[in-house]
Amino acid sequence: MIDTASPIVASPAVSPREERVGMLLVFLSALMWSFGGAIARFITVGDSWTVIFWRSVWAAAFLVCFMVWRDGWRGMLKLFRDMGLPGLAVGICFATASTAFVVALAYTTVANILLMQAGVPLLAALFAWALFRERVGVATWVAIAAVITGVAIMVSESLDGAVSPIGDGLALLIAVMFSVATVITRRFSGVRMTPATCLGTMLAAGFAVSQASTLTV
Repeated sequence: MIDTASPIVASPAVSPREERVGMLLVFLSALMWSFGGAIARFITVGDSWTVIFWRSVWAAAFLVCFMVWRDGWRGMLKLFRDMGLPGLAVGICFATASTAFVVALAYTTVANILLMQAGVPLLAALFAWALFRERVGVATWVAIAAVITGVAIMVSESLDGAVSPIGDGLALLIAVMFSVATVITRRFSGVRMTPATCLGTMLAAGFAVSQASTLTV
């Protein structure tokens, strides 16, 4: 069921400058996220759920402070109310992906996880074409085929026991969840998704605290 109060905008018109900014933001998001695996390797906490809890708590605190600074307390609460079902879906996707990311690090290599995540924009393009018939260029189709081939090669390592199938499965789940969140955000471009991301961190923290053996770090 779609929240009719949320504006649906397919393929919004953007200026060349806005398109360049968007591409830069996608690049920076991938760059910043890529540090996560390397940093996690330095953490000596044995329980992944402990890491997920504190990671999510601090992310939620930062996002709440940012929204209060930008929109005020009432404005922040209004953002949560107005995000509707699209925001809830994005929040669930983000909670799933961010949780799977930390757990996957215990089962597979950082390289496998990040290489699969590198295909998120291309998977999102594939989903957007399948669901909303957004046009996909020839070069993008070629890149999508290359990503699918690469993912198949990496996943094949789990078949001979070189890498845990749990780790590769979680890495693939991360990519799919981020792709779905990207498509929803694109489709409902009139909905501010900052509170959705914040909700995702809260959901992840709430689930992690029920699974963690300790919160001591």
